[in-house]
Amino acid sequence: MNRAPAPRTAVLAEKTILGLIAGAAAAVAVLAVVFLVGRIVEVSTGPVTLHDVPTDGPIDAGFAGATFHSVDVTLDLSGDGRMFLIAGGVLSTLLTVGICLVLAWLCVRVLRGKPFGPSLTWGIGTVAILVVAAGLGGPLLEGMAAQQAALALGVEELPVFLVEVDLAPLAWGFALAVVAGAFEIGQRMQRDTQGLV
Repeated sequence: MNRAPAPRTAVLAEKTILGLIAGAAAAVAVLAVVFLVGRIVEVSTGPVTLHDVPTDGPIDAGFAGATFHSVDVTLDLSGDGRMFLIAGGVLSTLLTVGICLVLAWLCVRVLRGKPFGPSLTWGIGTVAILVVAAGLGGPLLEGMAAQQAALALGVEELPVFLVEVDLAPLAWGFALAVVAGAFEIGQRMQRDTQGLV
């Protein structure tokens, strides 16, 4: 029994929505790269503001026993500290660009009526790796930059861990790896179905 073809307006609406999503994803990828270039120039050429740099000291504002454990500082960071910040920004941008490109390519494949393919499987797998790398590596690199700032401020005793480890990116990476596996199975089923037609 053959299914009735979808109404023309529904097909047109679907194509329009997919086209808008693909275009928006591509635009976000381009903007992410532009913002990264701006951030690299900013970090490379002038004073850098770092948040939550670990330090301790009293607060002289009339409070009884008040202290602070971290500060926001703007300083001329060392070359290593700047490189840590740039590397963290590059990781974050790679993740954004990867997600956007895979999403745009998926929209194009759906428009063509062939959503599964090796390029999407590899793309989703790459994004899974980027999610883990950016989610765990980005905060680590920012923490290393904060440590450089703390050393520049003369803080003698640094905590063992300057970064709070969040394991959510690891879970998201595993989830995307499973989605990549599902796309691989879908690709084989799509190929088998086309062979029967």
